[in-house]
Amino acid sequence: MTATTVRKPAPIKSTPDTFPTTNLTAVLAAFNAANLASSYIERGNFAAARRKLVQALASIGQLQSEG
Repeated sequence: MTATTVRKPAPIKSTPDTFPTTNLTAVLAAFNAANLASSYIERGNFAAARRKLVQALASIGQLQSEG
Protein backbone atom coordinates (compact mmCIF):
# COMPACT_ATOMS: atom_id res chain seq x y z
CA MET A 1 0.00 0.00 0.00
CA THR A 2 1.37 3.41 -0.94
CA ALA A 3 0.78 6.63 0.88
CA THR A 4 -0.78 9.44 -1.11
CA THR A 5 -0.60 13.08 -0.20
CA VAL A 6 -3.40 15.48 -0.90
CA ARG A 7 -2.27 18.45 -2.94
CA LYS A 8 -3.76 21.87 -2.54
CA PRO A 9 -4.42 23.90 -5.67
CA ALA A 10 -1.99 26.71 -6.36
CA PRO A 11 -3.24 30.13 -5.30
CA ILE A 12 -4.60 32.21 -8.15
CA LYS A 13 -3.30 35.74 -8.36
CA SER A 14 -5.86 38.34 -9.34
CA THR A 15 -4.60 40.81 -11.88
CA PRO A 16 -5.87 44.39 -11.90
CA ASP A 17 -6.10 44.39 -15.72
CA THR A 18 -8.93 41.87 -15.87
CA PHE A 19 -12.27 42.80 -17.36
CA PRO A 20 -15.04 43.33 -14.78
CA THR A 21 -17.47 40.42 -14.91
CA THR A 22 -20.43 42.72 -14.32
CA ASN A 23 -20.09 43.98 -17.91
CA LEU A 24 -19.47 40.57 -19.44
CA THR A 25 -23.07 39.94 -20.44
CA ALA A 26 -23.32 43.23 -22.32
CA VAL A 27 -19.99 42.64 -24.07
CA LEU A 28 -21.00 39.16 -25.17
CA ALA A 29 -24.39 40.41 -26.35
CA ALA A 30 -22.76 43.14 -28.44
CA PHE A 31 -20.24 40.70 -29.88
CA ASN A 32 -22.93 38.16 -30.74
CA ALA A 33 -25.20 40.74 -32.36
CA ALA A 34 -22.34 42.15 -34.44
CA ASN A 35 -21.37 38.68 -35.64
CA LEU A 36 -24.95 37.89 -36.58
CA ALA A 37 -25.23 41.21 -38.41
CA SER A 38 -22.10 40.36 -40.39
CA SER A 39 -23.58 37.00 -41.30
CA TYR A 40 -26.83 38.60 -42.42
CA ILE A 41 -24.95 41.13 -44.56
CA GLU A 42 -23.07 38.31 -46.30
CA ARG A 43 -26.41 36.70 -47.14
CA GLY A 44 -27.90 39.99 -48.35
CA ASN A 45 -30.48 40.23 -45.54
CA PHE A 46 -29.96 43.91 -44.72
CA ALA A 47 -33.14 44.34 -42.68
CA ALA A 48 -32.05 41.64 -40.22
CA ALA A 49 -28.51 43.03 -40.20
CA ARG A 50 -29.85 46.45 -39.28
CA ARG A 51 -31.87 45.00 -36.38
CA LYS A 52 -28.80 43.17 -35.06
CA LEU A 53 -26.63 46.28 -35.36
CA VAL A 54 -29.21 48.22 -33.35
CA GLN A 55 -28.99 45.50 -30.68
CA ALA A 56 -25.19 45.69 -30.71
CA LEU A 57 -25.25 49.46 -30.31
CA ALA A 58 -27.76 49.18 -27.46
CA SER A 59 -25.42 46.78 -25.65
CA ILE A 60 -22.50 49.14 -26.16
CA GLY A 61 -24.62 52.00 -24.87
CA GLN A 62 -25.42 49.92 -21.79
CA LEU A 63 -21.68 49.49 -21.18
CA GLN A 64 -21.08 53.21 -21.45
CA SER A 65 -23.90 54.10 -19.08
CA GLU A 66 -22.65 51.59 -16.47
CA GLY A 67 -18.99 52.42 -16.83
